[in-house]
Amino acid sequence: MRSKTGIELGIRAPLNAIKKAATITDASMLDFYFVAETHPSFAGVDALQALDTIASKIQNTTLGTGIVNVYSRNRKTMLEMTKKIYQKSDGRFVLGVGTSAPVVVEKMYDKKFERPLARIKNYTDFIKKHHTGPVYWAAVGDIMTRLAAKHADGVVFFLKPESEIRRSIKIIKNMLAATGRDYDKFDVVSIRPTYLENAKTGAKSTIAGYVGANEFYSRPLEKAGYKKEVRMIRQTFAREGLREAARHVSDKMVLELATFGSVRECAEKTRQFADRVEIKTVMAGFDLPKDAYGVGFFKNLEKLAGLL
Repeated sequence: MRSKTGIELGIRAPLNAIKKAATITDASMLDFYFVAETHPSFAGVDALQALDTIASKIQNTTLGTGIVNVYSRNRKTMLEMTKKIYQKSDGRFVLGVGTSAPVVVEKMYDKKFERPLARIKNYTDFIKKHHTGPVYWAAVGDIMTRLAAKHADGVVFFLKPESEIRRSIKIIKNMLAATGRDYDKFDVVSIRPTYLENAKTGAKSTIAGYVGANEFYSRPLEKAGYKKEVRMIRQTFAREGLREAARHVSDKMVLELATFGSVRECAEKTRQFADRVEIKTVMAGFDLPKDAYGVGFFKNLEKLAGLL
């Protein structure tokens, strides 16, 4: 079965870029368009507010959050915005939620990162009780993956090695079977960092930034045989910063975790990745500085969207 495809701009993308990319995605009739979020006071946008501004203008593509964390808002506010976007988009909306990590929750939102599994389950149960639309979970480790298969309608992976994606899909299938749920009705999404114009350096910086700042992304990589690289990235990131840490992202690691090359090569590699891991939905994600979303980027994005 052919995988579904979509686009997501990075956590630093400004609102005008998000709007333009959404229009391109919709015109190309791709399946999904996600809006990322960390904290709008630090970088990027409020994902739910951004989606609210474009929801009624998108006619073909399913919109989604990729990802809002469950500490960023109380559950009633999240429910109200979810229902509003769902209605404006004629039901084409996926709420993607996650626990995030202490570095975001405690430093940016000034909240205690406590009982994350209980919190995401509580939020999901509350939203699904009052809303009919799907809820996807960001899943990094095995525990979250199992719980997502039990409580959510899909999972979203990011910076997850191919061997770990395959293993996670087996976990999901087993949990769904045990709870009497149908795998055909459960989505498995991978957001894959994508760099046009053969920007391998940018791909390595993205990997180093997430692994260096967030230990959660380290664990699947260590299981996949990248212990040495992870250790060096984290140590160097803490001592010397991102640029030096990126030097420790091996070519093998960047080839497994990201897509880069010409527009046509990126489209082909995206499809090949989806086929190799048998992923249901693959998203081309663009983690760029806010001033990198210029005319040249959108010309390339339009070409890519037409090829996916």
